[in-house]
Amino acid sequence: LITGGAGYVGSNLIRDALASGYSVRCLDILIYGGRSIVGLVNHPDFELIKGDVRKKDDIELALEGVDTVVHLAAIVGDLQCQAAPKSSYQINFQGTQLLAEAAKKKGIKRFIFASTCSNYGIADTNVPADEKRELNPVSLYAELKIDCENYLLSLKDDSFHPTMLRYGTAFGVSFRTR
Repeated sequence: LITGGAGYVGSNLIRDALASGYSVRCLDILIYGGRSIVGLVNHPDFELIKGDVRKKDDIELALEGVDTVVHLAAIVGDLQCQAAPKSSYQINFQGTQLLAEAAKKKGIKRFIFASTCSNYGIADTNVPADEKRELNPVSLYAELKIDCENYLLSLKDDSFHPTMLRYGTAFGVSFRTR
């Protein structure tokens, strides 16, 4: 399952996963439309569920028969979260909670979470950031991502293995260019 699969990163990730032989289900609210994945709808190993990570029924349907979750769905960026703080909290944090809890309950071990390097905030550029670097969020976006990471880590046990990826700024060609 790839949530937010019609987005900037997800629309490329789906194609890479399909090319590698994976079956992919995409859960996306299609807030920007579905043009980025329209070419995939007839692929035999692709399934689109138009749905919302804030809705338990959508999550339950999307997780059926899944063994791995790649959670990309979010309101992305400092300005976007600042412009819509309530929706950002609901989608970015509460949606992550609902999805992770449901995945764990269904016995899905692998949960990959798209976090951000914004968690580090403004830091000394001469010192590389790694997992041990102190977090210094300066935006709601980063605060919510840190809250999600902490929540996911609180669920970790022998049967649920969350992985957080703190991406740098995504750039380049995408099927859903910003």
